[in-house]
Amino acid sequence: MTVIHSIVLFATLVVAERAPAAEKIGTADQCAIELTIRKQLDAFGRNDADSAFGFATPDIRRMFGSSDAFMQMVREHYEPVYRSSSVSFIGIDIVAGHWVETVQIVDGEGKVWRALFSMKRQPDKSWKVGGCQLVQTSAIAT
Repeated sequence: MTVIHSIVLFATLVVAERAPAAEKIGTADQCAIELTIRKQLDAFGRNDADSAFGFATPDIRRMFGSSDAFMQMVREHYEPVYRSSSVSFIGIDIVAGHWVETVQIVDGEGKVWRALFSMKRQPDKSWKVGGCQLVQTSAIAT
């Protein structure tokens, strides 16, 4: 894990609101979370920094300060997320008190990754991305 990955993951855990252990995610919230992640990934694919940045939590936006700085970090440290060739949603769980959506991503070279998106419900009941941990698997897509 690089320093920036550690910083983003740490910031995610520090600023994310704890999800109550007894709380369940309903179908509507599950769909909203997947749509938020999919829209952010689509924005990365279009090089639309402003849209991609808009799907991040206010805490993440404050940490990076601008959509350009955010996009630069994603390009440099999250290439599979920035340029995915295939995306599959695995499911959502509570991890260390936070809602985390696991997404399987295949990069342009066919390597398979697990992206763990920390999600945070906003006061308006929408969902935003509070961070992402990227883990390479040993699998190669066929």
